[in-house]
Amino acid sequence: MPSCPYPASRGHAAPSKGGRNLSDEQRRAVYEMLLELAVDGVLPRGAFTNTAHRIGCNWQTISRLWSQARSSLAQGAAVADVAAKMKGKPLHIHILCIFTIIESHRYLYLGNCGRRPTRTQADIKAAIKAVPQHDRQTLRALAESCKIPKTTIKRHMDKEESTLKARSSRLKPLLTEANAKDRLKYALSFLRPALCGNHVFVNMYDQVHVDEKWFFITKVNRKFYVYDDEEVALRAAKSKKFITKVMFLAAVARPRHDTHRNCAFDGKIGMWPFVEQSIAKRTSKNRPKGSIETKPLSVDGVVYKSMIINKVVPAIQAKFPVGNQPNGVFIQQDNAGPHTCVTTKFLRAHGVSGISMTCQPANSPDFNVLDLGFFNAIQNLQQKKPSRSIDQLIDAVTLAFDEMPIESLAKTFITLQSVMERAMEVNGGNNYKLPHLHKDKCIDDLASFNVACAPSTHQAALLHLNSLA
Repeated sequence: MPSCPYPASRGHAAPSKGGRNLSDEQRRAVYEMLLELAVDGVLPRGAFTNTAHRIGCNWQTISRLWSQARSSLAQGAAVADVAAKMKGKPLHIHILCIFTIIESHRYLYLGNCGRRPTRTQADIKAAIKAVPQHDRQTLRALAESCKIPKTTIKRHMDKEESTLKARSSRLKPLLTEANAKDRLKYALSFLRPALCGNHVFVNMYDQVHVDEKWFFITKVNRKFYVYDDEEVALRAAKSKKFITKVMFLAAVARPRHDTHRNCAFDGKIGMWPFVEQSIAKRTSKNRPKGSIETKPLSVDGVVYKSMIINKVVPAIQAKFPVGNQPNGVFIQQDNAGPHTCVTTKFLRAHGVSGISMTCQPANSPDFNVLDLGFFNAIQNLQQKKPSRSIDQLIDAVTLAFDEMPIESLAKTFITLQSVMERAMEVNGGNNYKLPHLHKDKCIDDLASFNVACAPSTHQAALLHLNSLA
């Protein structure tokens, strides 16, 4: 008979001799072990005690197992019955050899065994729901408020039928009634009639979204995966409030095939930093006097106008696909103070034709693809590139913008259409839950796919809008 490896030989603790629940596989292995010791069906003296010591359980457990098996055979069973009386599936099973399981001290069973629970799942759910959400921010606070042990709540969360989960809550812009009405009008303006009385969102090929964002040279809190024998690299700054940062203006459109140039249009119009080059007036530890240094600009109406006229408009004229836009190109911006001075009239006064300015509804960053997710994707790539100066930060952001896959931008435009549909469902509000569209699995052509609006959503939005008139 092969020897059973004891924990001491594997660096484990010796098995306990206390009470222990054996799985059916273990009980069968123990019974076969006893059969090898038996002579004409009779066990030698001390067989129960020796086997129990070897397995790590009480000798009476082995005795009952042997009696159960012999009794089942005496009653005419073809195979000895050694199954456990406790019904259920044992947890934490880790078989090291055919004869013993020495990794866990005791088996836990899911079934009709053990002490009756003091609280049902419905009782726990009712107690937790009675606690205000501001008292549910941590398990410790929740346990204190509902008078249920933290371990009980944790086991409740681990059950398959439980829907209790930790969810994030992010601040959203406070919408007025006028804001919600404008959002509803704006979303409805992007719908076109389809077959059978349905409505589908337009392809948005004539839209260019612009927006600004601060990019920091590093983040205050970062997470790294390291081993115990590794040290996390020290990151230090003079002040967390004054981390080097640069504001960028980005302009993007929906990617598609450019039939005029017969090539793919990636939708990336451009991304430009608000900086200026100046000559150092005095020597410092970073550069000598007279050298060129890059400094961030304070963005106001004059600077924003210059960026639109000198950077954004020429880039659109150079990169945007020609044709198929009978109404021209629309640059969508938010309602920030410096932006309102850039209008279609302002562009015409500077000799710009075929390009118009539009403003998204107030307090609606979710109606802009840059704020909706594309900026975050760029920032994640930028943070992977270490920077120690403003010039390196600008290079990192520009490179991250160029490296962003076309598919990411195309998916964000589809998400924008879904956001508009969900906003219509809540009468122009922003308290919607965005569903997972499974774009990678369900959408073959990201450039031509447009979200279909449910007829009930369209009708309800029109009725609500008419009621506000």
